[in-house]
Amino acid sequence: MRIRYRLMLAAAVALTVSLLAVVLWPTSSVPPVVPEAPVAVAPVASAPVASSPESVPEKVAARTRAEPVLTSSEAQATVVALGPGDVAPEPEVEGAPAQENDAIAPELPQTAQWRLEKTTRITALLGRDVERLEREREDAEARGDERRSAQLQTLLVRHRARLHELREEIQELGEAAKQESSAE
Repeated sequence: MRIRYRLMLAAAVALTVSLLAVVLWPTSSVPPVVPEAPVAVAPVASAPVASSPESVPEKVAARTRAEPVLTSSEAQATVVALGPGDVAPEPEVEGAPAQENDAIAPELPQTAQWRLEKTTRITALLGRDVERLEREREDAEARGDERRSAQLQTLLVRHRARLHELREEIQELGEAAKQESSAE
């Protein structure tokens, strides 16, 4: 019991020290680098100049002066090329009415026929799983892997029980679907 409290105390101390280290850690004097967003700038024709170590800072300084300053929202924008058949969205105009969205189709009613079809599909999938598990169990027994064989046998028992329940449910839903269709 004492060891548990000591471990909890040590964890709390370690957490406190790490939080204090993060908060009080000296910041670097170099400002963080913000990734540049692609900006369309007209190319400037210039004569090729042999690059030398002295001319590199001049080129960087000239490039930074020529590019416009981006606001934070523009710097995070992603530019995606339009593909064939794509239409560029029209810019929003202040005072213009909002664009109307397409109407959302109402959810279809979950009738007894719908539930019957859904349950039949689930039953078919579960039946395939049972067949697959039986093959895997036989393979495990052939390899002599008793542990895996026991695991698969447990899964088979559960799946077969669920299959039995679903088949009973299908019978009930079949009757309900017949009554529903005759009522219409």
